[in-house]
Amino acid sequence: MNRTIVVFLLVTSILTGAATHAQVKSNIADKKKVFLPQAYLGSSEYYSGTIKKDVLSNLLKQGLTSKDAAGNKYKVTGFEFAYSERALYEDSVGNLQVLVDYMFEYCPGDTLSSGISSVIYDRFKAGDTVFFNRIHVLKPNATSGDIVSGKGMKFVITK
Repeated sequence: MNRTIVVFLLVTSILTGAATHAQVKSNIADKKKVFLPQAYLGSSEYYSGTIKKDVLSNLLKQGLTSKDAAGNKYKVTGFEFAYSERALYEDSVGNLQVLVDYMFEYCPGDTLSSGISSVIYDRFKAGDTVFFNRIHVLKPNATSGDIVSGKGMKFVITK
């Protein structure tokens, strides 16, 4: 009787382990690689890192471009622009604090919207950070429904 229970438990655990292994293997096979083309500033190869204020301003006026590793170009249809500006503030007691102000704007197309582009270039200064998120790109030779997300970008402004 005791030997029967041990054999039964052993067989049950082997079958459960085999079923679990098969499910994990099928989940790994079901996962597809997500295609994210890289976005760039203007016609340059800048996609993240530090960047000088003048270079950022000039490239940003050109708009965003996107291409994949094979060199296929994609049309940018919109993106989220975020600007974090470091500023010095004074609290109610007179202590100085460096705080960050954030500015967000969704920009249709591949360039900044007119409202934000009229003020942003004068506000750029060293230490601030510019983010480009949720970059939507249209696949080449595709209809308007074939929009995919591109990789986001982050730039820290230097002198």
